[in-house]
Amino acid sequence: MSRTVLAFERFGDDVMLKLDDAPLDVDGLGENERVDVAQVSGGTLVERGEALRELLFSNPAVKAALTAVLAAPPGSAPFPLYFHIRAALADGVPWEEIHADEQGFFALDQRWPIGRIAARARPLTERVFVPPLRIVAVLSAAGRSGLDQLRALLTAVAGDDATELGVQLHVISGDQAVLDAAVGPGVTSDLIAPNGPGLARQITKAKPHLLHALCHGGVVAGARTLAFAHLADFDAQPPDSPPAAGAVTDVGGSVRLTVPDLVSALLPCDPWLVVLSACQTADANGVQDGPALAHEVVSGGIPAVIGMRRLVDLGETNRFCRALYPEVMSTLRTALAPSDVGQDQPSVRDVDWAGVLTGPRKVLGDPDPAQKDAWTDPVLYVQDQPMKIVRWPTRAVPNLSPAEYATLRAKIDEYREFLTRLDPATAAPGLIGELRARIDEMESSLPKAPA
Repeated sequence: MSRTVLAFERFGDDVMLKLDDAPLDVDGLGENERVDVAQVSGGTLVERGEALRELLFSNPAVKAALTAVLAAPPGSAPFPLYFHIRAALADGVPWEEIHADEQGFFALDQRWPIGRIAARARPLTERVFVPPLRIVAVLSAAGRSGLDQLRALLTAVAGDDATELGVQLHVISGDQAVLDAAVGPGVTSDLIAPNGPGLARQITKAKPHLLHALCHGGVVAGARTLAFAHLADFDAQPPDSPPAAGAVTDVGGSVRLTVPDLVSALLPCDPWLVVLSACQTADANGVQDGPALAHEVVSGGIPAVIGMRRLVDLGETNRFCRALYPEVMSTLRTALAPSDVGQDQPSVRDVDWAGVLTGPRKVLGDPDPAQKDAWTDPVLYVQDQPMKIVRWPTRAVPNLSPAEYATLRAKIDEYREFLTRLDPATAAPGLIGELRARIDEMESSLPKAPA
């Protein structure tokens, strides 16, 4: 993958920056340089973006890599720029604003989409895709209407890309107006459960590939929490109305999921992407506050999460959703399209989510992204390793189900990881050879998976 990875690490009270990966050979790869992320300033968005570029260019290896990547001509394939956040102070910096005089804002050009890599690496098993693509939308924010975001999803799943993929949309809400409008081919709905454990079970049962959540974010008893509204909450505070006396207002809803609750609900589903249409879910204010909610979800083992950095207007998040999901459908259709007509073997595809944000950022920045900074609010966090999806062929593979294929691939990965930790000088006699033979045996039972 042609991505550039810049890593921030903490060394005592300092933050260190290094070039962790690049699409070309660069002297100084992996060498740390101290940077003062607290000193980034500027009166305008362009000035702040230039200050960010200067800070990054203080590391010679980073400067060399970015200079080469920025020379890509218009129409080039994307060169995603990722910030690997291992220092909490660096996570509070709006890297999405980075700017150069000739190139403009990087994040608004399809050549240089921007994302962040979570601090904690978790192994990602390959996702086996058998149509349909399942989207689960929990549209239940107290005092906010989810109708516009529902319409955005309905439009996206009715488009040509979604039709080619085969998509099902399942809507969960406490707003009766949303439930009434959740109709159409492949569209189902459920009234939201009255408590967090019930909602978690609803999400797990629906097995989302993609989860979209319109809710409120906050902190309850020190834990980062997503709050959803039940029917009673909407009765007390209808959409677009001021809170009624006695309504839940601290984190905006009585149905609550902490980060561990959400991660536990999603892990059995092997999800691909979570979109949190909720304020400050990508807000990282420093060491004392801990990681952003979206960052924490990815550190829990979810491959990718999009959150919002600041308090955002519902109208802006609605515009974001309308622009986002056509990009998501197009990206997945391209990634999962059969490579050969009549192909009857599983094939493994990498999916990089950074590029799906470029178009929506442009929409949020209209008419002048130098004056209107809403486009900087969406933040993407991903796991260190790219997410791989196995496209299961239309024609059945003899004697092997998709679930069996996924289990076998996961077991092979487990054996390989164990093998890398063995020291030939101290391992039990014959153990390394036995493991290699077992891996070869399991691989021989798999159908070939062309790249």
